[in-house]
Amino acid sequence: MWRASLILLALSTIALADTRGGLTQQLADESAAIDSALSSVAEKLALADVERTKRLGAAYRAKQEPIRKDAMAAARRRAAARMIVHRDLAERALLADELAQLKAAKTRTTDDAALVSQVVLPEDLARPAQGSIARKFGTLVHEKSKATLSRRGIDIEVEAKSPIIAPADGIVRYAGLIRGLDKGVIIDHGSFFTVIAKLGEIAVPIGVPVKRGDRVGRAARHRTYVEVRVKVGPAGLPIDPEPLFAR
Repeated sequence: MWRASLILLALSTIALADTRGGLTQQLADESAAIDSALSSVAEKLALADVERTKRLGAAYRAKQEPIRKDAMAAARRRAAARMIVHRDLAERALLADELAQLKAAKTRTTDDAALVSQVVLPEDLARPAQGSIARKFGTLVHEKSKATLSRRGIDIEVEAKSPIIAPADGIVRYAGLIRGLDKGVIIDHGSFFTVIAKLGEIAVPIGVPVKRGDRVGRAARHRTYVEVRVKVGPAGLPIDPEPLFAR
């Protein structure tokens, strides 16, 4: 008995380490994407400043040009120069704002990475429905388009209108339509959220506490969607629910 307990504990520890490693990799990938965007926007901003300096010089010369016989033509040139200056200022402001947002995102991602080692991960969740895993967490190749997609949750094969239960104690934070996933509920479990979707019927309102095993709705068709997000970052980071149900 004690050997079996030690084996289960070891497997649980390995699974949690793998989950933390996955979270760290997600943030590393996000940080790399931000670095690439920062470099691109900074380059655009530098080029915009060079071009803007040239156009400002041209606009200044147009403004200083003395009015001779054709006053109307001179007025049009000056109006055009003002329009170009205002347009350049607006474009530069957009680039500068985008750069500031990217820098803030970089800081947030760095801070989030430091939290990964501290966040409390779920270790044992009830399966919201019995059935095989039809679509797994992670990347997959779309059957028709052959495009590589990223799945943030799993699909469980179920009977139509099967009862779907809460995987752990928590509070319902949202109940209603979820784009692309029919109806669904979002449950707050303290250190993580679960998203239970592809429901045809919702049995719990927003704000109500639920216990592990409570019915939250019924499946709309033959699959129900399950997503688990730990509270790292503004929208949380998704983790693979399947190993949590296996334990």
